[in-house]
Amino acid sequence: MNPAPPTETKDLALVRFLSALKREDDRGTLALLRGALGDSAERQIRAWRVLARFGGIPSDDLHRAEVVRTVAGLLALPRLNHAGAAGSFGKVCRRLLGDEERKSLDKAAQPGPISRRMQHLLAGTRGEVCDRVRQLGRRLDVEGATLDFNRLHSDLLYWPRPKSRWAADFWGAGEEEKPTSVMSEAAP
Repeated sequence: MNPAPPTETKDLALVRFLSALKREDDRGTLALLRGALGDSAERQIRAWRVLARFGGIPSDDLHRAEVVRTVAGLLALPRLNHAGAAGSFGKVCRRLLGDEERKSLDKAAQPGPISRRMQHLLAGTRGEVCDRVRQLGRRLDVEGATLDFNRLHSDLLYWPRPKSRWAADFWGAGEEEKPTSVMSEAAP
């Protein structure tokens, strides 16, 4: 295997590495990384042997390690795919909305379940955001969604800077869209 180019950042190398694992169907390593999504310290420590080269061991920067663990674990999920032009996490989560919830997004009524989850996510601090993204990420996996994992890595790393962009993309800041299924967006 060729070493990564010297200019390649750890986040790009992480996504490239995980995409290769999925292509090669390395079930053992992918299962190890999925296990790191949970709260079990033992499972998280087991994943360190894979995540270490990408900054995934908690040391000086606990948030960076949490971001690496989140991105790696989500990309290891079986139906969650990577594509560079998938849009922000808010835009992808918008595709989870059912027809009724989509119609009531701009109404003063009680928000629907996905909108509540998004509000909860956006209210999260830097220390809480990765856990909340993992919860919605599991839901996106069920739907077979496609995410830009490089952008997700960057957004989580610099949280809360992308918060307003995710909110605008989720609530559709001035754009009218036709409801589409997340499944139709997934890569083959």
